[in-house]
Amino acid sequence: MVFQIYIGKRKNSRGKVEISLRFRHGKFDQQAVTNLWIWPDMFDSKVFISNKGTAGERYTLNQTDGMTLGSRNEATEVAEILSRMQEYIEECFCMVRRKSPSTGWLAETIERFHAEELPRIEEERTEVVGLIDTYIAMTSEPESSDSRMEAYMLLRRSIARFEALRRIKFPRFRLFAGRMDESCLRQIQNFFHKEHVWVRKYPQIAKGPGLEGRTRPKGPNTVNDRMKLLKAVMRWAAKTRRIPGNPFDSFTLGQNVYGTPVYLTLEERRRIELHDFSSDPRLALQRDIFIFQCCVGCRVSDLMGLRADNVIDGELNYVARKTREGRPLTIKVPLNRTALTIVERYADPFRDSLFPEFYSRMGYNNIIKEILRKVGLTRRVVVIDPLTREPVCRKLYEIASSHMARRTFIGNIFKKFKDQNLVSELSGHTPGSHAFARYREIDTEIKREMVAAID
Repeated sequence: MVFQIYIGKRKNSRGKVEISLRFRHGKFDQQAVTNLWIWPDMFDSKVFISNKGTAGERYTLNQTDGMTLGSRNEATEVAEILSRMQEYIEECFCMVRRKSPSTGWLAETIERFHAEELPRIEEERTEVVGLIDTYIAMTSEPESSDSRMEAYMLLRRSIARFEALRRIKFPRFRLFAGRMDESCLRQIQNFFHKEHVWVRKYPQIAKGPGLEGRTRPKGPNTVNDRMKLLKAVMRWAAKTRRIPGNPFDSFTLGQNVYGTPVYLTLEERRRIELHDFSSDPRLALQRDIFIFQCCVGCRVSDLMGLRADNVIDGELNYVARKTREGRPLTIKVPLNRTALTIVERYADPFRDSLFPEFYSRMGYNNIIKEILRKVGLTRRVVVIDPLTREPVCRKLYEIASSHMARRTFIGNIFKKFKDQNLVSELSGHTPGSHAFARYREIDTEIKREMVAAID
């Protein structure tokens, strides 16, 4: 990408000449006036010989100490505007270069720069990465869940890598929130889909503060969720007038696709509960924690934060972290005999936490898979592959996770009582939650009864 400065021969009424700009990249080559006027003696010209052997003049702004203070300040101001204009042109070209910009594109872009960029320079030059940092700082509470913070930090890292990838070809590229449009958002979305590919091809975009970390292939649901986080940041920025408008107003997000929830039957849960893990106390403790979660249905983020004083008169009381900031609601779940037995087994007056030891979320998921495998829960189930969205057959222990405990709680209660409002009181779901629609699938026993009724 090459910029060259030229000055016109005609002067205006004050004796100034207009700067014109030539922009070249590959086969693209256009020149246009900039509407920036300056005194002729503020330019230096140098003769150069091109690759073809022809002589030409190259102009540069003169900002030497020999100039008067006023002239030097004016030249500096013009140089700064010209630099911002070049950045703006590069950014705009990044968005349209595959569409073969039309004749007169450069002139139109410069005109748009003056009409849109300069009057609201502070708003439009809000960098997206910095905006995400501000959003996290201003909307996070001390009680905010770790998963929320982790999700926004992953978004920040992906956006920073997107910028780093663009700067490989366009060194001056910076992603400004005020300049984002539907085309830019589509490019960001495509980058999220192939981020692991770009990191493997250009390892440098994953090196440096805020850029490092392992990147896995993402399915459509994961990309949609990450775009929703970006949408939340932009909606907040527009609402607080940090940017002129929300670029997502004209952008349509995809729909998440889920399969039928897979959960443990009461018989399978009982098999896990009664399995002898006395030879491995580590598995025995994590098994009990998992069974307790199956009996109360809380999310893993809430499970990890439970304390002994959350149990009051045989009832678990907690405020779900996922809804704490916007819709704080105390969830009360009476503990059944199994859950009470587990609580009493690990009761310790000298410990605040409900359980003595907890793994990280990923470690907890891995150990749940190991527990189900050792118990022999190999029932085959059909699930939706998160990457391809195609139905695939898996063994039960292969897809086990902490969220299976929550599904087990909800699925078995809903199967017996078929009342979404009652189950929502125990699970913390909002009234009319779309998540519940997947639990309404009629189970095999009911289907058999229905068919037998017309035999």
